[in-house]
Amino acid sequence: MEDKLWKTFFSACAEILGPGSHKSNLSSSWCAWTTFDRLGDDAGYWTCGLPAESELRDTHIADGGTWGQPFSYAQLAHVIVPAEFYWEVVQPGDFRCGHKKQAIRDLSDRLSVRGVPHRLTEKILEIKLY
Repeated sequence: MEDKLWKTFFSACAEILGPGSHKSNLSSSWCAWTTFDRLGDDAGYWTCGLPAESELRDTHIADGGTWGQPFSYAQLAHVIVPAEFYWEVVQPGDFRCGHKKQAIRDLSDRLSVRGVPHRLTEKILEIKLY
């Protein structure tokens, strides 16, 4: 997938789903992602809120933002945006938790208009390149 389409995808996520954070309880958005390199190492995924518009560059996600480190669009292999995600706060004497819904159908509509290939199910919206 071309860098321009990745940037369009993340821009639409920021517009529709809202700001992301490392902590799910502070985040309006959430996703999981992996890279081709990581698939070859341990097949693992990272989870976090989605990057803000200000973190989007022409070829990559900027360093030091929501995702903590730069990620080249060319290396992204799979991004999953769930219809809802779990959050919790665990502190001494305080436990709170719940679920936050994400407007993945609205996101899908926006992506379709902008020509970004993706797959939508009842549970997730994804871009999978392998």
